[in-house]
Amino acid sequence: MVTIRRKQLLLVDPHSLFRRTVAAVARELNLADVHEASSHEAARQMLQSQHFDALMLDIGESLSALAIVQDVRGSGTVSDAAMPIVLTAESCDLATLTLFKQVQVRRIMLKPFKVKTVLDAMSELVGH
Repeated sequence: MVTIRRKQLLLVDPHSLFRRTVAAVARELNLADVHEASSHEAARQMLQSQHFDALMLDIGESLSALAIVQDVRGSGTVSDAAMPIVLTAESCDLATLTLFKQVQVRRIMLKPFKVKTVLDAMSELVGH
């Protein structure tokens, strides 16, 4: 019997209502096993100990999201260094966009957006 491993996606966002809603709908649609983190620090700890196939990360107020992406790309986590990453942000200037483009982020989604938009991005991340 062949066992198919479900894709593991880490969703990082400080807004619990948004995070929980997106995670619940993604689980219900069977997109992936969605793991949630409410902060960059929690995400960093999870990335050090668990393998993920994709990452959806809120940029936040500082450059700690960039440091997380650099850790992933530099093989500083247990996940594949080339794993697909999508960012969410309240706003994003050209300098920030350029920094993240250099570390091969697939997409930056500006808030507010519809849950369907996030689910479509998740589906792309995990290859559905």
